[in-house]
Amino acid sequence: MRNPVRKIAFVGNPDRNVAEALREYGYRVEGVQTDSIVGLARELYRMKPSVVHARQNHLKAGVVAKLLDIPLLIQAGRHDLGSLTAHAARMASRTLCGGASVREALIGHGAPAASTCVLRSLLDVHDDLRAATIFPPMLDPAIHWVVAASPCDGPDRGHQDLVLAFLSLARARPKLKLLIAGEGCEGRKLRAQADQAGMLNRVVVHTVALEQLPAVFARAVAVVGPSRSGNSPDAVPEALAVGAPVVATAIGSHPTWVREGRTGWLVPPRAPAALAARLAQIVDDPQTARKVGAQARLAALELVAPRAVAQELARCYAAIGRVPALQHTGIYFPAPRLQRA
Repeated sequence: MRNPVRKIAFVGNPDRNVAEALREYGYRVEGVQTDSIVGLARELYRMKPSVVHARQNHLKAGVVAKLLDIPLLIQAGRHDLGSLTAHAARMASRTLCGGASVREALIGHGAPAASTCVLRSLLDVHDDLRAATIFPPMLDPAIHWVVAASPCDGPDRGHQDLVLAFLSLARARPKLKLLIAGEGCEGRKLRAQADQAGMLNRVVVHTVALEQLPAVFARAVAVVGPSRSGNSPDAVPEALAVGAPVVATAIGSHPTWVREGRTGWLVPPRAPAALAARLAQIVDDPQTARKVGAQARLAALELVAPRAVAQELARCYAAIGRVPALQHTGIYFPAPRLQRA
């Protein structure tokens, strides 16, 4: 017997190519174009979908999906950040973000970390580069920047390991500076750590807007993901997408995002010496760094192809969707006869 086709109610404008590719996995995507919560409820009740995929009107979709008991998947981008999307994420089975920086911002608004995930294929590389704004300190071509982008909210972020690696690296390289693009309770400790080494003017801990991150990564001599915990992924997908040389700890999602020696490099967590050695190779051999960065960008572009997006979405739908009931076949089953005494 053939598996029944599962409907996906897409709130917003679905990509036609992705929708066609999803048919191969047994999913039929139907767009729902309405801003009215009553109209949305009417459409979802009529469709009886396996999953509601909300690209727009996240909160309305969340309320209706909750009332109708339909699994909800939210797709959030840079332009969707705010308390309303975060509130909808608390009603969703899963929330998908294209990059780790969007995930961090959404969690900061109150979205649950456990169900808020990074799906690299949803990263809009071209749009992010077009909308990118400049971080002024990086305009000086004489300065080479090593960059890390994650909140300074705890030791598991690995920023202390990065600062130790940078300090040992920077003494023989006067044009090198470190930018930790984030703020938090650990920011003061990181500045004090640099001050004790006499390099406070070369370690910058400063918040960078999401709109500035693509340009920051594109201008960096190296982007580092120093996290000690797999629960706190760094903004590695965004850096790979713009072709930056990336060094990340071999933990959590990083090994699935970085192919060692081809699209970036992996180092053990909590290992400042290993991180310093790898950064030294990158800084001193810019030709190899550019080559690996270019391969990372090509790999990122392959991930946003319609077939690749459809494959990842199909996995998400299968994980959270409910199986539709089989249609009544019309077979007659006679009632059992009562035995006579």
